[in-house]
Amino acid sequence: MSRSIGCVMLLVFSLIAVVPGVFAQADTAPQTIKGDLLSIQGDVYIIKDLSGRLVYLRVDKNTRRERLLLPGEQIEADVLPGVRVVALRPVK
Repeated sequence: MSRSIGCVMLLVFSLIAVVPGVFAQADTAPQTIKGDLLSIQGDVYIIKDLSGRLVYLRVDKNTRRERLLLPGEQIEADVLPGVRVVALRPVK
């Protein structure tokens, strides 16, 4: 009986240690935002997404860009929610 309880406790503690890591990895997957680039104000790109909402993207020196983007272009942005813009590129 005590061996069964020990196994169950080991399983519970293992799940407690592993499950938060699994959810943390799911939150770090980049989200792709597509839309029209309305303007660039310093390090902030203002995009009107496909649903019509304005999205403000703050870029930094680590943001990958294929080339210089210009207002009026359709672009895609890979974003880590609440963290940073990973990449910007024109829609192909």
